[in-house]
Amino acid sequence: MEKTIHAGTISSIRKEFFALRNGMIADTLRKGGLEQKYIFGLQLPQIKEIALRYKPADEEETSLLASDLWSDKECREARLLACHMMPPAKMTFEEAKRWGEDTATREEADILAFRLLRYLPYAEELAGLLAASDDPLKKYTSTAIRRFL
Repeated sequence: MEKTIHAGTISSIRKEFFALRNGMIADTLRKGGLEQKYIFGLQLPQIKEIALRYKPADEEETSLLASDLWSDKECREARLLACHMMPPAKMTFEEAKRWGEDTATREEADILAFRLLRYLPYAEELAGLLAASDDPLKKYTSTAIRRFL
């Protein structure tokens, strides 16, 4: 992951991921086909707690931190944490489109749709755009958005 203004916060978050890691879950996820380099095996309630602890008070800072986390394609938990942290009011259509097109797994698509995309005023439009893709994962993300509307 490239250096960002949130490098210290992201480093602290990574240390927490490591401290909370669950090898059995991580191994199961890997055997299930996840290919990310870093899979710590955290469960969603743990990720939600981390989001609450590290979420900056300022929504602009929170949105920048969430974007930095989302850009870490090598870490399952960073991507899921980004979905929990991004304030819907700060997500532009272009950024939502980029995230929707960038999902790497069905789990990401489900969490992204449930925690974030369904709250956007243009969620249905975004779902339609993703549904028009030939990529099965983009189609799945579209279905996930519509499932939670």
